[in-house]
Amino acid sequence: MPRAIRKMRAPSAASLAACALLMILPATLLSFDGGPADAASVTHAARAHHKHSHHRRNHLHRHHVKRHALRVVAMSPTVASWYYDEGNTACGFHAEYGVANKTLPCGTKVVLRYGGRSITATVDDRGPFIYGRSFDLDQRCASALGMWGVATVYSHVD
Repeated sequence: MPRAIRKMRAPSAASLAACALLMILPATLLSFDGGPADAASVTHAARAHHKHSHHRRNHLHRHHVKRHALRVVAMSPTVASWYYDEGNTACGFHAEYGVANKTLPCGTKVVLRYGGRSITATVDDRGPFIYGRSFDLDQRCASALGMWGVATVYSHVD
């Protein structure tokens, strides 16, 4: 058979599902393998999955093929502000990266993403008490994200 008229293998169900998710959800709302995703990591993971899904069964280097696990997590946009954290907190402890939230239990881990940076913060205080805001970030947390003032951050509760 001529090279130009090769039969193509049907894509696997996993690669079809991954492609469908990548087309539906914007890259800013995705997280791969527990870490934050940007356009480059989304593209890399998709290409790596595609590249390794077409190996022949009797390929000599099959044991070198790394399978990429694809875990997609939707991150919600939310309005956050920052505050100068001094004194006591409502939860009784100061976390390295602390956030205040009115409803999440003390000690809950929250993944926050802003401006291409991502951190995992711990709920250590109550607030914010201004309508429309979901999180108050302590000064260290806001500095690590590069966020000052009031901004929209993407969040996911771990």
